[in-house]
Amino acid sequence: MTEIRAIPLWALLLSGCANVEPPSVTPDPAVAARVRTLSGNDPCSDAFAGVLTAYRIAPGRLSSFDLPPVSREHPGLPLLRQAWFKLSGGGSLVLGYDADQCLVTDITPRDGAVLPAIG
Repeated sequence: MTEIRAIPLWALLLSGCANVEPPSVTPDPAVAARVRTLSGNDPCSDAFAGVLTAYRIAPGRLSSFDLPPVSREHPGLPLLRQAWFKLSGGGSLVLGYDADQCLVTDITPRDGAVLPAIG
């Protein structure tokens, strides 16, 4: 009987590990312009800018952009990528996204960056 009761507990614990899509809003024009400039007009730049605007990341904090190359070994599957935005104050924000749909799936602060609270 103990084993059966443990199943809902494990389900609850594992549900906390699931990614939640970050919020997105209409991009601030200055953030959108900065993202387009840094990314070389990447097709997903407006999606990136919408998430960065939702987290109130000022355009002046975005100092560089890196999009690591990927190989497409399995055509037909979603292409999940990471866009790295280096911040002028140190650290980076990494946006995970589906490149086929320009859907940002997660945002992660790295190298000492702090993600501001929303609200």
